[in-house]
Amino acid sequence: MENDLKFAVISTIVIFTVLVGFGLIAVTH
Repeated sequence: MENDLKFAVISTIVIFTVLVGFGLIAVTH
């Protein structure tokens, strides 16, 4: 159960980071 929760949190952070990264690239370019 802990592994699933940890995986969900990591996945959310990764997706959020990717979205923010693309957002910054779109804004700066």
